[in-house]
Amino acid sequence: MSATGIKPWQVLARRTVYASEWINMEQWDVRLPDGSRIPDHHVVTYPCEAVGIVLVGTDGRLLLVDHYRFQTDSRGWEIPAGQIESGEQVLEAARRELLEETGHTAKRWQRLGHYYISNGSSNQVFHVYIGWDVYRVGAVHDTNETLGLDWFESDDVRARLQRNEIRDGFSITGLHWALAGVLGDKS
Repeated sequence: MSATGIKPWQVLARRTVYASEWINMEQWDVRLPDGSRIPDHHVVTYPCEAVGIVLVGTDGRLLLVDHYRFQTDSRGWEIPAGQIESGEQVLEAARRELLEETGHTAKRWQRLGHYYISNGSSNQVFHVYIGWDVYRVGAVHDTNETLGLDWFESDDVRARLQRNEIRDGFSITGLHWALAGVLGDKS
C-alpha cells in the first residue's frame, strides 16, 4: 500500500467463472494506477494453502519422495507436500503430510517461511518447514501418491538441482531455501 493508504491497483468487482473445492477461476475488474481498467483480469484462487517439508535425518541426509505427476506426465524426487485442511494449523498439516506420504515423523520442526507461487495470476500460498531428526514410525499411507522414498546427501541434492533433475517448484524452492540457509550452501 502507498503512503496515502490507497492501493495502487483497485479491485472493483469479482465474478466467479468456475469453483471447486480445489481451485477457482475468477474474473476481476481492476483499476490500474494510471486510472485505466482491466474489466476481465483472470485470477486463479485457491480455497486452501499448502505446506511442504524439507526432511533431514539424524545423519544430515535428506529424505525425498518419488512422485508421478499425471498433469505433466513426469516422475521425480520431491519434498512431501499437500493442502492445509480447513481449520488445520500449518504445522499440524506438515506433520500429517509427512506421515501420509512417508510414514515418518520428525523430532524437531523449523518454519522457513511462506511465499506466493505465482502472485501475478494466483493467490496460492505455500508454507515451507524443515523436519529435523526424521525417523520412520509406520508405513506410507498414501500409496497413490508415493512411489518410493530415498535418502540423499545434501551435495547430491545440490547437484540434482543444478542439473535441473528436480523440477517440482515447491521442492526447488524448499530445498534451495534450506540448503542456502540453515543447511548451509556449499556452492
